[in-house]
Amino acid sequence: MALYLLLFKPDCAFAAPLAHAGNSIDAATMQKFDAVFSDFNTPRPALAVAMFKNRELIYQKAYGQANLEHNIPATVDTSFQIDTLAWEFIAYSALMLESQGKIKLGDDIRIYLPELPDLGQKITIDHLLSSTDGIAGYKVLQAVAGWESSGPEQHAAVLQLIKRQKKLNFKPGEEFSPGGDSRFILLARMVEVVSGEPFDAFCKKNIFTPLGMTNTQFVYDDAQFISNRAVPYRNAGNGVYKHDVGARNVPGPVNLYSSIRDLSLWRASLASPAPGKQALAGKLNQPIKLDRGVIIRDIARVSTYGQQHAGQERGISKQYQIGAVGGYASSVFSFPDHDVTVFVLSSGLDYNGSYGMRLASVLLEQQFVEPLTIDYARIERAQVAPAQLSHYAGHYWTAVRAVPAAIHVKDGVLYYGSAGGAPGRELIPLGGARFQLKIEGDDHYFVEFVDGGKGMEMHYSMGASDPVVFERYTPASYTDRELGQFAGTFHNEELNASYVFTVRDGVLSARNLRVGQVDFKPLDADRFSGNKPFMGGLRFLRDSDKEVTGFQIIGDDVRGLQFNKIRAPGV
Repeated sequence: MALYLLLFKPDCAFAAPLAHAGNSIDAATMQKFDAVFSDFNTPRPALAVAMFKNRELIYQKAYGQANLEHNIPATVDTSFQIDTLAWEFIAYSALMLESQGKIKLGDDIRIYLPELPDLGQKITIDHLLSSTDGIAGYKVLQAVAGWESSGPEQHAAVLQLIKRQKKLNFKPGEEFSPGGDSRFILLARMVEVVSGEPFDAFCKKNIFTPLGMTNTQFVYDDAQFISNRAVPYRNAGNGVYKHDVGARNVPGPVNLYSSIRDLSLWRASLASPAPGKQALAGKLNQPIKLDRGVIIRDIARVSTYGQQHAGQERGISKQYQIGAVGGYASSVFSFPDHDVTVFVLSSGLDYNGSYGMRLASVLLEQQFVEPLTIDYARIERAQVAPAQLSHYAGHYWTAVRAVPAAIHVKDGVLYYGSAGGAPGRELIPLGGARFQLKIEGDDHYFVEFVDGGKGMEMHYSMGASDPVVFERYTPASYTDRELGQFAGTFHNEELNASYVFTVRDGVLSARNLRVGQVDFKPLDADRFSGNKPFMGGLRFLRDSDKEVTGFQIIGDDVRGLQFNKIRAPGV
């Protein structure tokens, strides 16, 4: 099939200049805004925030120090690694090409990337934008293989890692995978092929420079100089902060640095798009779907083309995305029915969304239809017979998310907790087999027990989200001798990675020189739960003689990645 490199001149007409912050806010309201950040009166890592109301920038400030060692204060031009907020720019770039007639969302990605292996299924650009592509996630592949991104060559190495995979997680368009960051690498590469220029150059020419986003750049080399960068830290306690670069994002299109001023310019361009840009900006908010037309309502990852999640906050509509890498944290919350948006960037917090929500609440307090925290005493409790509660109790496991859970009964009350741990959180009976999880905050979490075809299932959801399905299992118990059948060396050809499984003091462990040790707890027969996310679940495989021949990794990003047991010569 012929491949064409389509070159085009960028359209530099965007939005009108950004309005000055605070030009419609009275002094009393401004004091309430400032009070949200009162804990920044002592030296702390940087935090920057911006808020829009009615498409107007009404608040934009920076707090703390961009560099604690040299006491350099943060400014609105301080640059932060924005993690998942970069996804919106990747999606926008792909949709821009579509709006210009350069691509179609229904196109097979192999039209533009013919070097990708033919895995027997058509993977479209729409599948990639919707996280329904079925391609294994590169971050888990990296973790299992035991290497971390560094240096400009690692972007190409990730592409090679994706190309070496021999099967998909599922048939594209039929399922949704909340992880799977490989799709962004492929989308960015597709933009490069169609535009004829590097992805960072494409974004700079078509988005960043026209908007005046002078402190925004994709970083392809860890040694690359980043001006005005906030140093990332973590709180070690007692007011002591330490450097925390964390597990770096792979260099390239998912490694974006930006400032709060630049993100304000970006948001203003989407809120008031220039002529000809309205449809493009609007498409970012459209819901993603499966091929059969079903709208995806994941618990909290992605549900729009703009790579944001659509949900609710205290009873009103909200769209949001949060991210964190090393000491950096980023978040954006939008309330479309009230035209309020808030960004927060920081360099010393695991999560900074609470600042954004508190800031937005100053304007929205009278708009919320639900209280800040759920009053569980006002929820009418249904009567459930003790025998029925016992019927729901047991151990549960979700293979896709690789998460174990346990349902306990104590003093006539049902609890949701971790397998082998404390009883956990109370489940309030709502009627039938439906319960509400008692948890702090305003988010409504529900559990419903369903008699599935293979036994009892537990459906876990937040608000009106699609449920995460847990299957009940009967825990297995192994002696050291019985665990010995799983010992040995296992190898995967695609990753060129091996793990040595051993048994000690009743614990099955796997070790890799680059990864370290992973410990496993048995679930049911031949299935184990790991204590590291990239090996959250394993299923051992057997031959016709019941001998262990290998194992498969169980999880969302990578499903069924198989390691085969290496047998000694003559065995």
